[in-house]
Amino acid sequence: MSHASLPTGRRPLAKVPELAAHYGVPEKTIHRWHQTQTGAGALMFRVGKYLRARWDDIDRYDAEQAGRRRAA
Repeated sequence: MSHASLPTGRRPLAKVPELAAHYGVPEKTIHRWHQTQTGAGALMFRVGKYLRARWDDIDRYDAEQAGRRRAA
C-alpha cells in the first residue's frame, strides 16, 4: 500500500532506520530500547520479524518527554 493510498490521517508504521534517524541514534540502540522496554522502545511491536511503531505513539512520547524536561 503506497502512502498516497492510505486512509486519510493514517501514516505508515515507523521502521527501525526511521526511528534511529528521528532520534539520532544507531539502529542498535533502537533494538536495545525495544529489548529492555525503555525509551521509545516500549512503544514498538513486532510485525512478523520486523519491529514497528506508530508515529502517533512516537509523537505523543516525544511530547511527554519534552513536557518532563520543561517541568524539571
